[in-house]
Amino acid sequence: MPRRTSRPAEGDLRTVLAKLPAGTTGDVRVITSSSTTIRFANGRIHQPHLERATHVSFRAAEGGRLATATGSDPSAAGLKALALTARSLSRVAPVEQKFPGFASPKGRGPSRTVYSKTTADLSPEEATHLAEELLDTAAAEAPGSRVAGFVHVGHDVLHVANSSGLDRTTEHSLAYANILVRRPEHDPPVSGWSEGAHWDAARLEPALLGREAAERMARTTPQPVEPGAYPVVLRGPAVADLLRFLAHLGFGANGEVEGWSCLGRFRGKKVAPASVTLLDDPRSAETIPQAIDYEGTWTARTPLIEKGVAGNVVTDLLTSGRLGRRLTGHALPPEAPWGEYGPTPSRMILGKGDADEDELVRETRRGLLVTRFHYVRVVDPGRGVITGMTRDGTYVIENGELVRPARNLRFTESVLTALKGITLLGRERRTYFDDGSAVTAPPVAVRAFRFTSATLF
Repeated sequence: MPRRTSRPAEGDLRTVLAKLPAGTTGDVRVITSSSTTIRFANGRIHQPHLERATHVSFRAAEGGRLATATGSDPSAAGLKALALTARSLSRVAPVEQKFPGFASPKGRGPSRTVYSKTTADLSPEEATHLAEELLDTAAAEAPGSRVAGFVHVGHDVLHVANSSGLDRTTEHSLAYANILVRRPEHDPPVSGWSEGAHWDAARLEPALLGREAAERMARTTPQPVEPGAYPVVLRGPAVADLLRFLAHLGFGANGEVEGWSCLGRFRGKKVAPASVTLLDDPRSAETIPQAIDYEGTWTARTPLIEKGVAGNVVTDLLTSGRLGRRLTGHALPPEAPWGEYGPTPSRMILGKGDADEDELVRETRRGLLVTRFHYVRVVDPGRGVITGMTRDGTYVIENGELVRPARNLRFTESVLTALKGITLLGRERRTYFDDGSAVTAPPVAVRAFRFTSATLF
């Protein structure tokens, strides 16, 4: 796979910014990406997809009014057209009274972040071999099952420049996969799931993922479970979902500005056991590293929960001005469709404990083991309440043992209640990647988790 240059159109970016008229400032992002996605279903590869893309966004500020225009042409002509469009849009935008100006070029970033050239250069044929390993392992472990999922490998370059003189670039490599093993002939059908991500495709371990998904699939008919509050053991994918919602609802700066953050009244207070530490660390080799955010600010290790005590929200330029707090380097692209949450942690790492998954189950006298959640939505952002379904590997625990598979349940629970109820942390962490967000987490045991209705499957 040929690599893109790491500094696309750099001369053009500086030239267009330098030619902005007096009283106008701006910043521009150029994102170039190369990726291969190999999808498979019914035990066979059916949809290989190779993509090369360039995304450009130009943000202009005139008299405190900000607006963004987007396109795919990073040439001088393309950038000039975007600048004109952004300036036109800014004239009808509301005035941002506390905008502090675009990011300063001052400050030092990381000497390096880990990166895999081998992963960036991985050919479609080599990506296909990873998918085949997933398929073959799952088929061997669960003969006759239907196997579906995908493998994605890619390489992104983010180049940010602004009229304050900032000009920075970061690049990252990425490999991630998920796999579903299913027996639809059962009534109800049974299934198992596994997923994982790494910046180095050589460490993705597709055979392990395939084997896990097969092992997590029930061999007997799932039995109904009465709704109620149960102790739970949450596998990594379920933990990652909870932490993503905690990031949006508790550490997203817009929630703090607008008054609906679920952690707004708990800053500096205990919200979890002292064993719980959560940080956002985009420079760590344990996640998918990224040296700058989408405004060009250097990323840094940011504590979110330290020994159970909640920290502050993360910020971008706008929210640091509105809140009067330091800039943490968590900007999303200004045109991001999920921007209502504002800047949020996107490289979270949950501290680990010393128990393996079997020990978490043994320490649970009666409860449920949950592999992952599905179709999770927000119910009450101010209290951190979300709702969703269990999926692809839910089991009843009795006397510290898995005794039978359970039919899926709907839960309605506060992420704060789940966080406060953590009793044990696993020692094996894995990274889970979804929609630009990486979460590195172990399985956890939670004292009580509220399930509000049952299903027929």
